[in-house]
Amino acid sequence: MKNRNLLSMFAVLAIAGMLLSACGSASTPVPAAQAPANTEAAAPSATEAPALTAVPSEAPTATPDPSGGMLSLGIPVEPETLDPGDAVYVQEQFILQSLFDSLLSMSADGGLHPGLATEWTPNADYSEFTFKLRRDVKFHDGTAFKADAVKASFDHIVSEAVLESGGKTLLKDHKYVETVVVDDYTVTVKFAGSYPLFLRDAARQWLAISSPAALTKYGKDYGRNPVGTGPFKFVKWDAQSRIVLERNPDYNWAPEFARHAGPAYLDQVVFNILSEAATRLTAFETGEIQVVSEPPAIDAVAMADSGKAAIQTFAQPGIPAILMINTTKPPTDDINVRKAMILAVNQEELATTAFQKLGLPAHSVISNTTWGYDAKAASLYQFNLDESQKLLETAGWVDANGDGVREKDGNKLTIDWPDNPAWSEAFNELLSGYLSAAGFEVKYRSMDDGAAYQELLDGKYTLVYIYWTRPDPSPLRSLFHSANIGGGAWTNFKSAELDAALADADTNIDEAARKADYATAQNIIMENALVIPMFSVNTSYLVAPAVQNFVFDLEGYPQIYDISLTK
Repeated sequence: MKNRNLLSMFAVLAIAGMLLSACGSASTPVPAAQAPANTEAAAPSATEAPALTAVPSEAPTATPDPSGGMLSLGIPVEPETLDPGDAVYVQEQFILQSLFDSLLSMSADGGLHPGLATEWTPNADYSEFTFKLRRDVKFHDGTAFKADAVKASFDHIVSEAVLESGGKTLLKDHKYVETVVVDDYTVTVKFAGSYPLFLRDAARQWLAISSPAALTKYGKDYGRNPVGTGPFKFVKWDAQSRIVLERNPDYNWAPEFARHAGPAYLDQVVFNILSEAATRLTAFETGEIQVVSEPPAIDAVAMADSGKAAIQTFAQPGIPAILMINTTKPPTDDINVRKAMILAVNQEELATTAFQKLGLPAHSVISNTTWGYDAKAASLYQFNLDESQKLLETAGWVDANGDGVREKDGNKLTIDWPDNPAWSEAFNELLSGYLSAAGFEVKYRSMDDGAAYQELLDGKYTLVYIYWTRPDPSPLRSLFHSANIGGGAWTNFKSAELDAALADADTNIDEAARKADYATAQNIIMENALVIPMFSVNTSYLVAPAVQNFVFDLEGYPQIYDISLTK
Protein backbone atom coordinates (compact mmCIF):
# COMPACT_ATOMS: atom_id res chain seq x y z
CA MET A 1 0.00 0.00 0.00
CA LYS A 2 1.02 3.59 -0.58
CA ASN A 3 2.23 5.64 2.34
CA ARG A 4 0.96 9.13 1.58
CA ASN A 5 1.40 11.84 4.18
CA LEU A 6 -1.40 14.27 4.96
CA LEU A 7 -0.17 16.98 2.66
CA SER A 8 0.31 14.64 -0.25
CA MET A 9 -3.23 13.48 0.31
CA PHE A 10 -4.37 17.06 0.39
CA ALA A 11 -2.68 17.65 -2.91
CA VAL A 12 -3.99 14.69 -4.78
CA LEU A 13 -7.55 15.46 -3.82
CA ALA A 14 -7.01 18.57 -5.83
CA ILE A 15 -6.17 16.49 -8.86
CA ALA A 16 -2.93 16.45 -10.75
CA GLY A 17 -1.61 19.24 -12.96
CA MET A 18 -3.08 18.88 -16.39
CA LEU A 19 -2.86 22.18 -18.23
CA LEU A 20 0.51 22.99 -16.72
CA SER A 21 1.89 19.72 -17.98
CA ALA A 22 0.35 20.41 -21.36
CA CYS A 23 2.53 23.48 -21.60
CA GLY A 24 5.81 21.79 -20.83
CA SER A 25 5.98 21.24 -17.11
CA ALA A 26 6.26 17.89 -15.35
CA SER A 27 3.28 15.63 -15.53
CA THR A 28 3.24 13.94 -12.17
CA PRO A 29 0.48 14.46 -9.57
CA VAL A 30 0.48 17.91 -8.05
CA PRO A 31 2.19 18.06 -4.66
CA ALA A 32 0.45 19.60 -1.70
CA ALA A 33 3.42 21.77 -0.99
CA GLN A 34 2.79 23.38 -4.35
CA ALA A 35 -0.46 22.94 -6.18
CA PRO A 36 -2.80 20.49 -4.57
CA ALA A 37 -4.33 19.02 -6.90
CA ASN A 38 -6.89 18.81 -9.59
CA THR A 39 -12.34 22.69 -19.95
CA GLU A 40 -14.70 24.43 -21.92
CA ALA A 41 -16.95 21.58 -23.02
CA ALA A 42 -19.84 20.31 -20.93
CA ALA A 43 -19.18 22.68 -18.05
CA PRO A 44 -21.90 22.75 -15.40
CA SER A 45 -23.90 25.89 -14.92
CA ALA A 46 -22.40 28.16 -12.30
CA THR A 47 -25.85 29.01 -11.02
CA GLU A 48 -27.44 25.59 -10.86
CA ALA A 49 -27.53 23.91 -7.47
CA PRO A 50 -26.40 20.30 -7.34
CA ALA A 51 -29.37 18.01 -7.30
CA LEU A 52 -30.14 15.84 -4.32
CA THR A 53 -32.90 13.90 -6.02
CA ALA A 54 -33.18 12.00 -9.27
CA VAL A 55 -33.36 14.04 -12.47
CA PRO A 56 -35.76 12.60 -15.05
CA SER A 57 -34.11 11.64 -18.30
CA GLU A 58 -34.97 9.56 -21.30
CA ALA A 59 -33.35 6.14 -21.26
CA PRO A 60 -30.65 5.65 -23.89
CA THR A 61 -31.73 3.88 -27.02
CA ALA A 62 -29.94 0.71 -28.05
CA THR A 63 -27.77 1.41 -31.08
CA PRO A 64 -25.87 -1.03 -33.32
CA ASP A 65 -22.15 -1.07 -32.71
CA PRO A 66 -20.79 1.51 -35.21
CA SER A 67 -17.15 0.58 -35.09
CA GLY A 68 -15.50 -1.77 -32.64
CA GLY A 69 -11.76 -1.39 -32.89
CA MET A 70 -9.09 -0.33 -30.44
CA LEU A 71 -8.68 3.13 -28.93
CA SER A 72 -5.08 3.87 -27.99
CA LEU A 73 -4.35 6.76 -25.64
CA GLY A 74 -1.12 8.34 -24.45
CA ILE A 75 -1.08 9.28 -20.78
CA PRO A 76 1.85 10.91 -18.95
CA VAL A 77 1.79 9.16 -15.60
CA GLU A 78 1.34 5.55 -14.54
CA PRO A 79 -1.39 4.92 -11.96
CA GLU A 80 -0.40 3.69 -8.52
CA THR A 81 -3.45 1.47 -8.21
CA LEU A 82 -6.67 0.49 -9.95
CA ASP A 83 -8.45 -0.17 -6.67
CA PRO A 84 -11.03 2.65 -6.54
CA GLY A 85 -11.08 2.49 -2.76
CA ASP A 86 -7.35 3.14 -2.61
CA ALA A 87 -7.18 5.63 -5.48
CA VAL A 88 -6.62 9.35 -5.46
CA TYR A 89 -4.71 10.48 -8.56
CA VAL A 90 -6.12 11.78 -11.84
CA GLN A 91 -4.45 9.04 -13.91
CA GLU A 92 -6.30 6.49 -11.77
CA GLN A 93 -9.68 8.19 -12.04
CA PHE A 94 -9.43 8.34 -15.83
CA ILE A 95 -9.08 4.55 -16.08
CA LEU A 96 -11.36 3.60 -13.19
CA GLN A 97 -14.42 5.24 -14.73
CA SER A 98 -14.31 2.61 -17.50
CA LEU A 99 -13.86 -0.33 -15.12
CA PHE A 100 -16.28 0.50 -12.31
CA ASP A 101 -19.73 1.83 -11.59
CA SER A 102 -20.89 3.75 -8.54
CA LEU A 103 -24.21 3.71 -6.73
CA LEU A 104 -25.30 6.86 -8.55
CA SER A 105 -24.22 8.63 -11.71
CA MET A 106 -23.97 12.35 -12.35
CA SER A 107 -24.66 14.10 -15.64
CA ALA A 108 -22.67 17.07 -16.92
CA ASP A 109 -25.29 19.49 -15.56
CA GLY A 110 -24.81 18.17 -12.01
CA GLY A 111 -28.02 16.12 -11.93
CA LEU A 112 -28.07 12.81 -10.06
CA HIS A 113 -29.23 9.70 -11.90
CA PRO A 114 -29.44 5.97 -11.17
CA GLY A 115 -26.23 4.00 -11.26
CA LEU A 116 -25.99 0.67 -9.51
CA ALA A 117 -28.81 2.01 -7.33
CA THR A 118 -32.25 2.68 -8.81
CA GLU A 119 -33.66 4.62 -5.85
CA TRP A 120 -32.17 6.54 -2.93
CA THR A 121 -33.69 8.10 0.14
CA PRO A 122 -31.87 10.24 2.70
CA ASN A 123 -33.21 10.67 6.21
CA ALA A 124 -34.22 14.09 7.53
CA ASP A 125 -30.71 15.26 8.51
CA TYR A 126 -28.83 13.53 5.70
CA SER A 127 -26.93 11.24 8.03
CA GLU A 128 -28.42 7.99 6.67
CA PHE A 129 -29.02 7.02 3.05
CA THR A 130 -31.01 4.03 1.86
CA PHE A 131 -30.40 2.67 -1.64
CA LYS A 132 -32.47 0.22 -3.70
CA LEU A 133 -30.14 -1.70 -6.00
CA ARG A 134 -30.32 -3.07 -9.53
CA ARG A 135 -31.01 -6.79 -9.78
CA ASP A 136 -29.49 -7.47 -13.20
CA VAL A 137 -25.82 -6.62 -12.68
CA LYS A 138 -22.81 -8.91 -12.52
CA PHE A 139 -19.18 -8.16 -11.81
CA HIS A 140 -16.54 -9.01 -14.40
CA ASP A 141 -15.68 -12.18 -12.45
CA GLY A 142 -19.28 -13.40 -12.65
CA THR A 143 -20.18 -12.47 -9.05
CA ALA A 144 -23.75 -11.17 -8.76
CA PHE A 145 -24.01 -7.57 -7.62
CA LYS A 146 -25.90 -7.45 -4.33
CA ALA A 147 -26.02 -5.37 -1.17
CA ASP A 148 -23.08 -7.19 0.36
CA ALA A 149 -20.85 -5.72 -2.36
CA VAL A 150 -21.69 -2.18 -1.26
CA LYS A 151 -20.91 -3.02 2.35
CA ALA A 152 -17.69 -4.82 1.42
CA SER A 153 -16.53 -1.91 -0.75
CA PHE A 154 -17.17 0.82 1.80
CA ASP A 155 -15.78 -1.24 4.67
CA HIS A 156 -12.68 -1.90 2.55
CA ILE A 157 -12.21 1.82 1.94
CA VAL A 158 -12.15 2.67 5.65
CA SER A 159 -10.13 -0.40 6.62
CA GLU A 160 -6.47 -0.51 7.60
CA ALA A 161 -5.75 -2.05 4.19
CA VAL A 162 -6.21 1.46 2.75
CA LEU A 163 -3.84 3.94 4.34
CA GLU A 164 -5.10 7.06 2.62
CA SER A 165 -7.30 7.63 -0.41
CA GLY A 166 -9.91 9.94 -1.84
CA GLY A 167 -12.71 7.63 -0.75
CA LYS A 168 -11.30 7.15 2.74
CA THR A 169 -11.07 10.90 3.22
CA LEU A 170 -14.69 11.35 2.15
CA LEU A 171 -15.99 8.63 4.46
CA LYS A 172 -13.79 9.22 7.49
CA ASP A 173 -14.08 13.01 7.43
CA HIS A 174 -17.85 12.66 7.47
CA LYS A 175 -17.78 10.08 10.28
CA TYR A 176 -18.80 6.94 8.43
CA VAL A 177 -20.43 4.51 10.86
CA GLU A 178 -21.46 1.47 8.84
CA THR A 179 -23.26 0.07 5.84
CA VAL A 180 -26.26 -2.04 6.81
CA VAL A 181 -27.45 -4.80 4.48
CA VAL A 182 -31.24 -4.58 4.76
CA ASP A 183 -31.80 -7.32 2.18
CA ASP A 184 -30.04 -8.55 -0.96
CA TYR A 185 -30.97 -5.41 -2.89
CA THR A 186 -31.28 -2.75 -0.19
CA VAL A 187 -28.54 -1.05 1.84
CA THR A 188 -28.41 1.83 4.29
CA VAL A 189 -25.20 3.83 4.64
CA LYS A 190 -24.88 5.58 8.01
CA PHE A 191 -22.82 8.54 9.21
CA ALA A 192 -22.51 10.07 12.67
CA GLY A 193 -23.42 13.53 11.36
CA SER A 194 -25.02 15.30 8.42
CA TYR A 195 -23.37 14.65 5.07
CA PRO A 196 -25.51 16.53 2.53
CA LEU A 197 -22.99 15.96 -0.28
CA PHE A 198 -22.89 12.18 0.10
CA LEU A 199 -25.28 11.57 -2.77
CA ARG A 200 -23.00 13.51 -5.09
CA ASP A 201 -19.96 11.74 -3.70
CA ALA A 202 -21.72 8.39 -4.15
CA ALA A 203 -21.50 9.09 -7.88
CA ARG A 204 -17.71 9.46 -7.81
CA GLN A 205 -15.18 6.77 -8.71
CA TRP A 206 -13.59 6.99 -5.27
CA LEU A 207 -16.72 5.31 -3.91
CA ALA A 208 -17.18 2.87 -6.80
CA ILE A 209 -18.22 -0.69 -6.00
CA SER A 210 -15.77 -3.60 -6.21
CA SER A 211 -16.40 -7.34 -6.41
CA PRO A 212 -16.37 -8.66 -2.83
CA ALA A 213 -15.04 -11.97 -4.12
CA ALA A 214 -12.12 -10.22 -5.82
CA LEU A 215 -11.36 -8.11 -2.75
CA THR A 216 -11.01 -11.32 -0.77
CA LYS A 217 -9.18 -13.27 -3.47
CA TYR A 218 -6.51 -10.70 -4.29
CA GLY A 219 -6.14 -8.91 -0.96
CA LYS A 220 -3.26 -6.42 -1.08
CA ASP A 221 -2.80 -7.16 -4.79
CA TYR A 222 -6.35 -6.10 -5.70
CA GLY A 223 -5.09 -2.78 -7.07
CA ARG A 224 -3.35 -4.73 -9.85
CA ASN A 225 -6.32 -7.06 -10.38
CA PRO A 226 -9.39 -4.79 -10.37
CA VAL A 227 -12.86 -6.27 -10.82
CA GLY A 228 -15.82 -3.99 -11.28
CA THR A 229 -19.10 -3.83 -13.17
CA GLY A 230 -18.13 -1.16 -15.73
CA PRO A 231 -18.32 -1.15 -19.53
CA PHE A 232 -14.74 -2.42 -19.83
CA LYS A 233 -12.91 -5.29 -18.13
CA PHE A 234 -9.32 -5.28 -16.98
CA VAL A 235 -6.98 -7.40 -19.16
CA LYS A 236 -3.41 -6.63 -18.14
CA TRP A 237 -1.01 -4.05 -16.78
CA ASP A 238 2.51 -3.98 -18.18
CA ALA A 239 4.40 -1.88 -15.65
CA GLN A 240 5.64 1.46 -16.98
CA SER A 241 4.30 0.55 -20.41
CA ARG A 242 0.55 0.10 -20.84
CA ILE A 243 -2.76 -0.90 -19.32
CA VAL A 244 -5.20 -2.86 -21.48
CA LEU A 245 -9.00 -3.04 -21.12
CA GLU A 246 -11.54 -4.96 -23.19
CA ARG A 247 -15.24 -4.49 -23.75
CA ASN A 248 -17.62 -6.03 -21.25
CA PRO A 249 -20.12 -7.79 -23.56
CA ASP A 250 -22.70 -8.11 -20.76
CA TYR A 251 -22.84 -4.41 -19.92
CA ASN A 252 -26.43 -3.19 -20.04
CA TRP A 253 -26.74 -0.65 -17.25
CA ALA A 254 -25.28 2.55 -18.67
CA PRO A 255 -26.38 5.86 -17.13
CA GLU A 256 -29.64 7.10 -18.59
CA PHE A 257 -27.94 10.23 -19.93
CA ALA A 258 -25.41 8.19 -21.97
CA ARG A 259 -25.57 8.47 -25.74
CA HIS A 260 -26.30 4.78 -26.24
CA ALA A 261 -27.29 1.65 -24.32
CA GLY A 262 -25.72 -1.79 -24.10
CA PRO A 263 -22.03 -2.65 -24.39
CA ALA A 264 -19.40 -0.03 -25.26
CA TYR A 265 -18.63 0.57 -28.92
CA LEU A 266 -14.90 -0.07 -28.63
CA ASP A 267 -13.49 -3.59 -28.50
CA GLN A 268 -10.39 -2.58 -26.61
CA VAL A 269 -8.83 0.44 -24.87
CA VAL A 270 -5.08 0.76 -24.35
CA PHE A 271 -3.57 3.36 -22.04
CA ASN A 272 0.05 3.86 -23.12
CA ILE A 273 2.24 5.34 -20.41
CA LEU A 274 4.42 7.92 -22.17
CA SER A 275 5.95 10.32 -19.67
CA GLU A 276 7.44 12.81 -22.15
CA ALA A 277 5.04 15.19 -23.88
CA ALA A 278 7.16 15.11 -27.03
CA THR A 279 6.99 11.30 -27.09
CA ARG A 280 3.21 11.38 -26.81
CA LEU A 281 3.02 13.91 -29.64
CA THR A 282 5.27 11.81 -31.89
CA ALA A 283 3.17 8.71 -31.19
CA PHE A 284 0.08 10.71 -32.17
CA GLU A 285 1.67 11.98 -35.38
CA THR A 286 2.69 8.45 -36.43
CA GLY A 287 -0.79 7.06 -35.68
CA GLU A 288 0.34 4.87 -32.79
CA ILE A 289 -2.15 6.61 -30.50
CA GLN A 290 -5.36 8.50 -31.25
CA VAL A 291 -5.69 10.55 -28.06
CA VAL A 292 -2.99 12.54 -26.25
CA SER A 293 -3.49 13.54 -22.64
CA GLU A 294 -1.76 16.80 -21.71
CA PRO A 295 -0.37 17.70 -25.14
CA PRO A 296 2.21 20.49 -25.50
CA ALA A 297 0.03 23.57 -25.94
CA ILE A 298 1.87 25.23 -28.82
CA ASP A 299 2.06 22.01 -30.86
CA ALA A 300 -1.52 21.08 -30.05
CA VAL A 301 -2.83 24.45 -31.21
CA ALA A 302 -0.80 24.23 -34.41
CA MET A 303 -2.16 20.75 -35.20
CA ALA A 304 -5.70 21.85 -34.48
CA ASP A 305 -5.32 24.91 -36.68
CA SER A 306 -4.06 22.69 -39.51
CA GLY A 307 -7.09 20.41 -39.23
CA LYS A 308 -5.01 17.36 -38.33
CA ALA A 309 -6.55 17.04 -34.86
CA ALA A 310 -9.02 18.56 -32.45
CA ILE A 311 -8.27 19.97 -29.02
CA GLN A 312 -10.81 18.98 -26.38
CA THR A 313 -10.67 21.08 -23.22
CA PHE A 314 -12.70 21.30 -20.05
CA ALA A 315 -12.60 24.09 -17.48
CA GLN A 316 -12.37 22.23 -14.20
CA PRO A 317 -14.70 23.36 -11.42
CA GLY A 318 -13.48 24.04 -7.90
CA ILE A 319 -10.49 26.11 -6.84
CA PRO A 320 -8.71 27.61 -9.88
CA ALA A 321 -4.96 28.17 -9.96
CA ILE A 322 -4.33 30.64 -7.14
CA LEU A 323 -1.48 31.90 -5.01
CA MET A 324 -2.37 31.84 -1.33
CA ILE A 325 -0.83 34.80 0.54
CA ASN A 326 0.65 34.48 4.03
CA THR A 327 -1.15 37.15 6.04
CA THR A 328 1.07 36.85 9.13
CA LYS A 329 4.46 37.51 7.54
CA PRO A 330 5.57 41.05 6.57
CA PRO A 331 5.02 42.71 4.18
CA THR A 332 1.83 40.79 3.33
CA ASP A 333 0.44 41.19 6.84
CA ASP A 334 -0.78 44.55 5.42
CA ILE A 335 -4.06 44.17 3.49
CA ASN A 336 -3.13 47.04 1.16
CA VAL A 337 0.03 45.21 0.12
CA ARG A 338 -2.03 42.11 -0.62
CA LYS A 339 -4.57 44.11 -2.63
CA ALA A 340 -1.74 45.74 -4.57
CA MET A 341 -0.42 42.29 -5.49
CA ILE A 342 -3.78 41.21 -6.92
CA LEU A 343 -4.22 44.46 -8.88
CA ALA A 344 -0.72 44.11 -10.38
CA VAL A 345 -1.54 40.80 -12.09
CA ASN A 346 -3.04 40.81 -15.58
CA GLN A 347 -4.91 37.49 -15.56
CA GLU A 348 -6.10 37.71 -19.15
CA GLU A 349 -2.61 38.30 -20.48
CA LEU A 350 -1.09 35.68 -18.18
CA ALA A 351 -3.52 32.96 -19.27
CA THR A 352 -3.11 33.74 -22.98
CA THR A 353 0.66 34.07 -22.86
CA ALA A 354 1.31 31.00 -20.74
CA PHE A 355 -1.28 28.66 -22.21
CA GLN A 356 -2.06 29.92 -25.73
CA LYS A 357 -5.70 29.36 -26.70
CA LEU A 358 -6.10 26.88 -23.84
CA GLY A 359 -5.84 29.50 -21.10
CA LEU A 360 -8.82 30.90 -19.20
CA PRO A 361 -8.32 33.73 -16.67
CA ALA A 362 -9.64 33.47 -13.10
CA HIS A 363 -10.66 36.38 -10.89
CA SER A 364 -11.83 34.71 -7.70
CA VAL A 365 -11.09 31.86 -5.34
CA ILE A 366 -13.74 29.71 -7.09
CA SER A 367 -13.86 28.84 -10.79
CA ASN A 368 -16.84 30.24 -12.67
CA THR A 369 -17.84 26.70 -13.71
CA THR A 370 -18.45 25.78 -10.07
CA TRP A 371 -21.84 25.63 -8.39
CA GLY A 372 -22.03 28.44 -5.85
CA TYR A 373 -19.69 30.75 -7.79
CA ASP A 374 -20.29 34.33 -6.69
CA ALA A 375 -19.90 36.97 -9.40
CA LYS A 376 -19.67 39.80 -6.87
CA ALA A 377 -16.54 38.34 -5.26
CA ALA A 378 -15.01 37.88 -8.71
CA SER A 379 -15.63 41.54 -9.61
CA LEU A 380 -13.64 43.06 -6.74
CA TYR A 381 -10.33 43.27 -8.60
CA GLN A 382 -9.35 43.97 -12.19
CA PHE A 383 -5.81 44.53 -13.43
CA ASN A 384 -4.79 48.12 -12.64
CA LEU A 385 -1.07 48.73 -12.21
CA ASP A 386 -1.56 52.42 -11.37
CA GLU A 387 -3.96 51.59 -8.55
CA SER A 388 -1.59 48.89 -7.30
CA GLN A 389 1.25 51.39 -7.10
CA LYS A 390 -0.93 53.98 -5.35
CA LEU A 391 -1.92 51.46 -2.67
CA LEU A 392 1.73 50.67 -2.01
CA GLU A 393 2.66 54.34 -1.77
CA THR A 394 -0.25 54.94 0.62
CA ALA A 395 1.06 52.05 2.73
CA GLY A 396 4.47 53.75 2.88
CA TRP A 397 6.31 51.65 0.32
CA VAL A 398 8.41 53.87 -2.00
CA ASP A 399 11.32 53.34 -4.37
CA ALA A 400 13.74 55.82 -2.81
CA ASN A 401 16.89 54.81 -4.69
CA GLY A 402 15.39 54.16 -8.12
CA ASP A 403 16.36 50.48 -8.30
CA GLY A 404 12.77 49.43 -9.03
CA VAL A 405 12.20 47.86 -5.60
CA ARG A 406 10.13 49.68 -3.02
CA GLU A 407 11.35 50.09 0.57
CA LYS A 408 9.86 51.03 3.91
CA ASP A 409 11.68 51.61 7.19
CA GLY A 410 14.84 50.18 5.64
CA ASN A 411 13.16 46.96 4.50
CA LYS A 412 12.63 45.94 0.89
CA LEU A 413 9.20 44.96 -0.42
CA THR A 414 10.21 41.32 -0.75
CA ILE A 415 8.01 38.38 -1.66
CA ASP A 416 9.29 34.89 -0.77
CA TRP A 417 8.04 32.09 -3.03
CA PRO A 418 9.46 28.59 -2.34
CA ASP A 419 8.22 26.36 -5.14
CA ASN A 420 8.85 23.34 -7.33
CA PRO A 421 9.12 24.78 -10.87
CA ALA A 422 7.75 21.55 -12.28
CA TRP A 423 4.31 22.91 -11.40
CA SER A 424 4.74 26.58 -12.25
CA GLU A 425 7.31 26.92 -15.00
CA ALA A 426 4.63 27.96 -17.50
CA PHE A 427 3.81 31.11 -15.56
CA ASN A 428 6.13 31.82 -12.61
CA GLU A 429 8.31 34.28 -14.54
CA LEU A 430 5.25 36.09 -15.86
CA LEU A 431 3.76 36.34 -12.39
CA SER A 432 7.05 37.57 -10.92
CA GLY A 433 7.25 40.17 -13.69
CA TYR A 434 3.82 41.58 -12.88
CA LEU A 435 4.73 41.98 -9.22
CA SER A 436 8.12 43.46 -10.06
CA ALA A 437 6.44 46.10 -12.23
CA ALA A 438 4.57 47.28 -9.12
CA GLY A 439 7.81 47.51 -7.12
CA PHE A 440 8.02 44.09 -5.45
CA GLU A 441 11.19 42.08 -5.19
CA VAL A 442 10.16 38.47 -5.89
CA LYS A 443 12.48 35.81 -4.54
CA TYR A 444 11.47 32.66 -6.36
CA ARG A 445 13.24 29.78 -4.62
CA SER A 446 13.33 26.60 -6.70
CA MET A 447 13.28 23.31 -4.76
CA ASP A 448 11.70 19.88 -4.72
CA ASP A 449 8.32 19.12 -3.19
CA GLY A 450 9.61 17.90 0.17
CA ALA A 451 11.78 20.96 0.70
CA ALA A 452 8.97 23.31 -0.32
CA TYR A 453 6.57 21.61 2.07
CA GLN A 454 9.05 22.01 4.91
CA GLU A 455 9.27 25.73 4.16
CA LEU A 456 5.50 25.94 4.52
CA LEU A 457 5.59 24.13 7.84
CA ASP A 458 8.36 26.46 9.04
CA GLY A 459 6.43 29.57 7.93
CA LYS A 460 9.17 30.59 5.51
CA TYR A 461 6.99 31.70 2.63
CA THR A 462 4.84 34.50 1.27
CA LEU A 463 3.12 32.64 -1.57
CA VAL A 464 1.79 29.09 -2.03
CA TYR A 465 0.53 27.82 -5.39
CA ILE A 466 -2.56 25.61 -5.23
CA TYR A 467 -5.67 24.42 -7.08
CA TRP A 468 -8.33 21.81 -6.36
CA THR A 469 -10.91 20.20 -8.65
CA ARG A 470 -14.37 19.73 -7.18
CA PRO A 471 -17.91 20.36 -8.55
CA ASP A 472 -18.73 22.59 -5.56
CA PRO A 473 -16.85 25.02 -3.27
CA SER A 474 -16.40 22.54 -0.40
CA PRO A 475 -12.54 22.63 -0.55
CA LEU A 476 -12.75 26.18 0.81
CA ARG A 477 -13.11 24.76 4.31
CA SER A 478 -9.84 22.83 4.07
CA LEU A 479 -8.03 25.84 2.63
CA PHE A 480 -9.41 28.73 4.66
CA HIS A 481 -10.95 27.55 7.95
CA SER A 482 -8.65 28.61 10.78
CA ALA A 483 -8.75 25.09 12.26
CA ASN A 484 -6.56 24.04 9.31
CA ILE A 485 -3.85 26.65 9.77
CA GLY A 486 -0.51 24.90 9.44
CA GLY A 487 -2.02 22.06 7.43
CA GLY A 488 -3.69 23.52 4.35
CA ALA A 489 -4.95 26.97 5.39
CA TRP A 490 -1.66 28.56 4.36
CA THR A 491 -2.94 32.15 4.45
CA ASN A 492 -2.98 31.88 8.29
CA PHE A 493 -5.99 34.18 8.25
CA LYS A 494 -8.37 34.03 11.20
CA SER A 495 -11.97 35.19 10.99
CA ALA A 496 -14.86 33.97 13.11
CA GLU A 497 -17.28 35.00 10.36
CA LEU A 498 -15.38 33.05 7.71
CA ASP A 499 -15.07 29.99 9.96
CA ALA A 500 -18.80 30.04 10.68
CA ALA A 501 -19.74 30.32 7.00
CA LEU A 502 -17.45 27.46 5.99
CA ALA A 503 -18.50 25.18 8.84
CA ASP A 504 -22.20 25.72 8.13
CA ALA A 505 -21.80 25.26 4.37
CA ASP A 506 -20.17 21.87 4.87
CA THR A 507 -23.08 20.35 6.79
CA ASN A 508 -26.19 22.43 6.03
CA ILE A 509 -28.80 20.40 4.16
CA ASP A 510 -30.50 23.55 2.80
CA GLU A 511 -28.98 24.18 -0.65
CA ALA A 512 -29.93 27.86 -0.69
CA ALA A 513 -28.34 28.35 2.73
CA ARG A 514 -25.18 26.52 1.65
CA LYS A 515 -24.93 28.70 -1.44
CA ALA A 516 -25.31 31.83 0.68
CA ASP A 517 -22.61 30.60 3.06
CA TYR A 518 -20.22 29.98 0.18
CA ALA A 519 -20.97 33.43 -1.26
CA THR A 520 -20.15 34.93 2.13
CA ALA A 521 -16.93 32.97 2.28
CA GLN A 522 -15.84 33.97 -1.23
CA ASN A 523 -16.42 37.63 -0.49
CA ILE A 524 -14.54 37.52 2.81
CA ILE A 525 -11.61 35.80 1.12
CA MET A 526 -11.43 38.28 -1.74
CA GLU A 527 -12.21 41.39 0.34
CA ASN A 528 -9.30 40.49 2.59
CA ALA A 529 -7.09 39.76 -0.43
CA LEU A 530 -6.08 36.29 0.77
CA VAL A 531 -5.28 34.95 -2.70
CA ILE A 532 -4.06 36.02 -6.12
CA PRO A 533 -6.38 34.37 -8.67
CA MET A 534 -4.59 33.45 -11.91
CA PHE A 535 -6.27 31.01 -14.29
CA SER A 536 -8.71 28.14 -14.50
CA VAL A 537 -7.07 24.74 -14.72
CA ASN A 538 -8.02 22.94 -17.90
CA THR A 539 -8.17 19.31 -18.83
CA SER A 540 -6.75 19.13 -22.36
CA TYR A 541 -6.63 16.34 -24.94
CA LEU A 542 -5.46 16.18 -28.54
CA VAL A 543 -7.88 13.94 -30.44
CA ALA A 544 -7.59 12.33 -33.88
CA PRO A 545 -10.41 12.95 -36.40
CA ALA A 546 -11.39 9.27 -36.31
CA VAL A 547 -12.40 9.54 -32.64
CA GLN A 548 -16.11 10.28 -32.32
CA ASN A 549 -18.32 11.25 -29.34
CA PHE A 550 -15.47 12.53 -27.18
CA VAL A 551 -17.22 14.14 -24.21
CA PHE A 552 -16.33 14.91 -20.60
CA ASP A 553 -18.01 14.09 -17.34
CA LEU A 554 -18.68 16.68 -14.65
CA GLU A 555 -15.08 16.68 -13.39
CA GLY A 556 -13.37 16.65 -16.78
CA TYR A 557 -12.77 12.93 -17.41
CA PRO A 558 -13.45 11.67 -20.96
CA GLN A 559 -16.36 9.22 -21.13
CA ILE A 560 -14.79 6.36 -23.07
CA TYR A 561 -18.00 4.29 -22.97
CA ASP A 562 -19.61 6.44 -25.69
CA ILE A 563 -16.52 6.84 -27.89
CA SER A 564 -16.50 5.20 -31.31
CA LEU A 565 -14.03 5.14 -34.20
CA THR A 566 -14.78 5.88 -37.82
CA LYS A 567 -13.66 3.26 -40.30
